[in-house]
Amino acid sequence: MITSAEQDYIEDHAYVPEHIPHYVTAISQTEPFLFEDFLTYFKKDHLIFVGYPLRESFDERKMMSSLDDVINRLKPEEVALTAPSISYSIAGCDRTLSDHYYRLDLAGLSISQKLRNMLNRAGREVHVEKNKNFDEEHRKMVNEFMNTHPIEEATRFIFERIHEYLSSSSSAWIFDARNKGGNLVAFDVAEFWPRHYALYMFNFTSEELYIPGASDLLLSEVIQLAKAEGKKYINLGLGINPGVIFFKKKWGGILFLPYTFCLYKPSKLETLDTLFQKL
Repeated sequence: MITSAEQDYIEDHAYVPEHIPHYVTAISQTEPFLFEDFLTYFKKDHLIFVGYPLRESFDERKMMSSLDDVINRLKPEEVALTAPSISYSIAGCDRTLSDHYYRLDLAGLSISQKLRNMLNRAGREVHVEKNKNFDEEHRKMVNEFMNTHPIEEATRFIFERIHEYLSSSSSAWIFDARNKGGNLVAFDVAEFWPRHYALYMFNFTSEELYIPGASDLLLSEVIQLAKAEGKKYINLGLGINPGVIFFKKKWGGILFLPYTFCLYKPSKLETLDTLFQKL
């Protein structure tokens, strides 16, 4: 359970999606806890440990010590760990993933003329609406994406529960791009709960009704709202693939933090002392 004071502390220092309790709990049906400077989520025998400290600089030894303490207390059968680095990932993980978060500095944002032209062109063909209504149009677009793209099972699990997340959040918004006929051609979901960050959570586009620049127009609206709310940065999310990386870089997104994921059973791993003898 997170207290009101802890909630305020997390809000002040959150900078990655895993720091958003209402997002993670809606998706995973877990309960959040703040342990030292780390957020954790627990349900039955499953522990989610967020190895991105809220305020302190990242120290893998300290993270591992905190994780070890949490495991000894809660005794989970399975642990999902995300962190900037995980030294033992090859040794004991049932599933691994590595990537990088990208970040946009709003104070230093500069849009190229080529991008401005793209925005102007898209603006003549679509208009953007901001709302909280995740309906059948949105579900259909998400399902089409899942049916036409190779995605990890964990990602599919999240996509199938976007509605649950949005229903639990008062600070997340849907940005719809609609053509002149009122048809949905693309949409974004962005989260504005953290004090200093907006989070670019999801982007989906219609292949059938694709309009060049529609996603750019959506991101520009996210940026405008982030600025209006006094945010300093937008966490643009993970790189995922070269096309997504290109999109984020053309907006000025730069490498922010490494991302590693490890799913493991604690009984399969060596003790903490033995692990760090090998570092």
